[in-house]
Amino acid sequence: MTDNAPRFETQIQYHRRRAEELKTVRQPWEAEWLGIAEHIDPTRLRLTNRDERSVSRAKIIDSSGTFAYRTLKSGMHSGLTSPARPWFRLTTYDPDLKDFAPVKEYLAAVETRMREVFSASNIYPSFHTGYGDLALFGQPCGILVDDDASFVRMQQLLNGRFWIARDERGRATTMYRQFRWSVQRIVGRFGYEAVSRVSTTIKTAYDNGKYDQIYDIWHAVEPRLKREPGLIDKKNKAFLSNYWIDATTAASNGLLEESGFDENPIICPAWELAGDDHYSTSPGQDAIGDVKMLQKEQTRKLEGIDKKVRPPMTGPTSMRNNPASLLPGSMTYADDPNGKGYRPAMEVNIQLNELAADIRDVQERLRQVFYADLFLMISQMEGIQPRNTAEIAERKEEKLLALGPVLENVYNGQLEPVIDRTYAILNRRRELPPPPRELHEQELKIEYISILAQAQKAVATGAIERFAGFVGQLAAVKPDVLDKLDADEVADQYGDALGVPPSIVVPDDKVKATRDARAQKQQQAEQAEMLATTAPALKQGADAASVLASAGQNPGGQALLQQIGIG
Repeated sequence: MTDNAPRFETQIQYHRRRAEELKTVRQPWEAEWLGIAEHIDPTRLRLTNRDERSVSRAKIIDSSGTFAYRTLKSGMHSGLTSPARPWFRLTTYDPDLKDFAPVKEYLAAVETRMREVFSASNIYPSFHTGYGDLALFGQPCGILVDDDASFVRMQQLLNGRFWIARDERGRATTMYRQFRWSVQRIVGRFGYEAVSRVSTTIKTAYDNGKYDQIYDIWHAVEPRLKREPGLIDKKNKAFLSNYWIDATTAASNGLLEESGFDENPIICPAWELAGDDHYSTSPGQDAIGDVKMLQKEQTRKLEGIDKKVRPPMTGPTSMRNNPASLLPGSMTYADDPNGKGYRPAMEVNIQLNELAADIRDVQERLRQVFYADLFLMISQMEGIQPRNTAEIAERKEEKLLALGPVLENVYNGQLEPVIDRTYAILNRRRELPPPPRELHEQELKIEYISILAQAQKAVATGAIERFAGFVGQLAAVKPDVLDKLDADEVADQYGDALGVPPSIVVPDDKVKATRDARAQKQQQAEQAEMLATTAPALKQGADAASVLASAGQNPGGQALLQQIGIG
């Protein structure tokens, strides 16, 4: 059975044809990517299978663009997925269910386990690298795979070495990649038998001890169109994962490996997609004009300084064959009837102030394009420090006006798929506690509580504070208005907006039990106080009744009772 190939093609023929089609789709983007990489970070692009040592930074004279890009890269990592603090939590769509104690305890345990797995894996370094690729080229691409040592592992790919296709929702579901491996690495990964079966060239090289010869390997990941969903073997998983040898580097006659994934392992968020494009626009594309201008202006400035300090010289032809030196303190002897000797060929009196001012403007634009001014807003604030809380909150909101849509793309295209797939992997390996029965058939919800996510929710906390303050002021005039304020819900909503740990917020059922117990104790105390108050009166009434009863039992007493109207 073939996976996705039509009947007239073998699976490897299908993959080779699909790879050429994907190359055609990506080709219009490559020239712009090349300019971005050459002027900002050449190490993150490989458009050809060239030697990594050939990467050159010769076109980077002014590194302002590189520093601004690194600030964005680090700022997004620390603001979205800092390993030093929680950045996500699990909850339910049912507001009542999420406050149920067993559910909260289970979700908290799952969150803790997943954070431990992330910390033990290479997820965080891959995220950091990916944010840089997102800023430069519009999309990073990684493959989240199972790992025996750390449960999950991210294979972060170099731009230029992968080709993607997105579905109708913008999620990358197809990825073809090419990488260069030595003979020793190929045999170590796929096994001697598999290599011998498909390529006599690599088998011969291995047999002859040529372990360091390099060959190109292809890898395809895409939805499997033909499968038996009831089967769980690797050839019936939801996404296929096939490897083969590039035909231009070694003769081969089949797939090196046929395997698959239970979920989509491709992690490929987009900065901003235009229409139905598979590749995204990026700050790097916006910055490329300024980056090139900056390099040109710095070059011209250096040329002007050089001509001013060491201007081109002229001299008499009689000195052509005589030793001459322009070094400070040196002496050159020449017969010069005109008495002029060496002199500048031109008067260099260039004014560099205007050029330096324009360079500063370009550098500032680059900081804005890469949001470096926003990520460093507090440290770069003008005026007296420390800043007040209101101003810092306003600056955070300003940051989110610019980054808000991009953050949503990262949430949906990177963080959610990573969390979902990690949860599925850990659940299959029985690394998670059993869920309570209330969660059966319930879909879990992901909430983000990173620094940037909380800043996005700061508007909500401000609204809660203003509303609660207004109701408190109004209550001084009309106390009944407090009946309109659900204080418990205010506490829950405010805690959610701030991202406080669920363990420190008491669930509703426990709050109800505590209040019921308190009310019962209060009722018992009131009954005891009432009994203590009424006991003397009851005793006096009982004594009077006893006296009256005794009086009614003798004739004198009866006469007295009749006289006072009793009896």
